Amino acid sequence: MAARGLKKALALRWLPHSSDNHLEEDEGRNNERRGLLRSHLEQVVPITDLDEEPKQSSSAVEEPKTVVLKVSMNCHCCARKVEKQISKMEGVVSFKVELESKKVTVVGNVDPIEVLESICRVMKSAQILAAA
Repeated sequence: MAARGLKKALALRWLPHSSDNHLEEDEGRNNERRGLLRSHLEQVVPITDLDEEPKQSSSAVEEPKTVVLKVSMNCHCCARKVEKQISKMEGVVSFKVELESKKVTVVGNVDPIEVLESICRVMKSAQILAAA
């Protein structure tokens, strides 16, 4: 019996009161929200035609670059390390690791210096032979 009385008292305590002070706070919050909405309307960007976007983005697309490096690889484990490191790089379209000639060819939207730095993290030495 006492538990029911306690639950009822707690429920009444947590329910919102309909006092004038509480109503004034709600009106203030609503006015504040309206002001925020009005300020954000000024930042609205108009929607452009969908036909115009591909024309603009096609000129911004870069052609893939080819980077050829000479890497000091001695075994298949070394070649595998290089393959794993290059596969993690962003912008790489394809790559080829030639263990016999110790050459690595990377094709993609990459910077030759970034490719060199990335391979130097896992190998002792590497140098750029050609970058086009």
